[in-house]
Amino acid sequence: MEDGVEVVINHIESYKIKGERSTFTLEEGFVFDTEREDLFEKGLGFVGEFEVDSEGNIYIVGFKNIENFINKFDRKGNFITSFGRRGQGPGELEWPSRPVVNGDKIAVTDGFKKLVIYSKDGRFLNEIRFKTRIFKVEPLKNGKYLIYMPKRKFKTPEYLPYSLSLCNSEFEEIKELDVYKLPAMELQVLVPFFMWRISNGKIYIANEERGYEIWVYDLEGNLIRKIRKEYRPIVATDEFKAKFLGPDYKEILKISKNKFPSYMPPLNYFFTDDEGQLFVMTYEKGENPGEYIYDIFNPNGIFIGRKSLNIPWAGKYFGPKYEKAKNNHLYCYREKESGFSELVVYKMNWE
Repeated sequence: MEDGVEVVINHIESYKIKGERSTFTLEEGFVFDTEREDLFEKGLGFVGEFEVDSEGNIYIVGFKNIENFINKFDRKGNFITSFGRRGQGPGELEWPSRPVVNGDKIAVTDGFKKLVIYSKDGRFLNEIRFKTRIFKVEPLKNGKYLIYMPKRKFKTPEYLPYSLSLCNSEFEEIKELDVYKLPAMELQVLVPFFMWRISNGKIYIANEERGYEIWVYDLEGNLIRKIRKEYRPIVATDEFKAKFLGPDYKEILKISKNKFPSYMPPLNYFFTDDEGQLFVMTYEKGENPGEYIYDIFNPNGIFIGRKSLNIPWAGKYFGPKYEKAKNNHLYCYREKESGFSELVVYKMNWE
């Protein structure tokens, strides 16, 4: 315990808990291929963030869609409907992000301007316009909202702070949960990670300032647990530099005021499942080319196993929703040689 908060301290090796499953195999189900001709005819372009409801229906935000930003598919990949028309009017979108299924509704943050709420069949229900510049909003099951926004009055020459706060229905702050200090552009070589996920009635936050430590809040904003883990530092190789900075990384580093760190951060990003298990991507190479090791934590924050996965990851520091585990299925993108992406749904067979 630290200041009344439970701290779970995990070491290098995972723990074996009697009767508890610690890893899984993946059984490929359907593949959602963005090169499908029927999808092209419907105007579906580049796929981005997505959300999955309790029935397995998938809602995908596509920025290159011709008419509507959001397309809904059933659990087998069959097209159902599209909604979220381009525009500035009620129910229309310009720059949607962070789709969230909340009960029988789906909410989408549009740019920095408003939160738009639809029924799960795509009917426009309501929208809430922001009084100030807000980047991301996620409605919670208790009627409150989790809001991510810049704190411009605290800006310094070195960084711009962003707050992740619990707010009421008027978007008035109830409690600040965390602060992310985004370095000024001229100081950015490797942007510090900051991300959060909501699962099983809890809010999980990772902030590079704290290293390999994930804070867990309940939906009322009470800090109930800190999950810590020891880790082996991974050398920042040329391969990592190229992934983040591109093929011209050597030239970029020559003119940069800052050096690329000697070692990679302790983690890249994480996602959760609907039971509150955590899957944390490290920079440790996996079993096969393109794979990296994911640390698995049970809902109590105990490090129980590891899994080698191949999920595209470069540049995910702000935690977009490009992967999700739900109902013992893993949803993630897979890159194709053609340059297109495909959304793959795997069944997770725990063992």
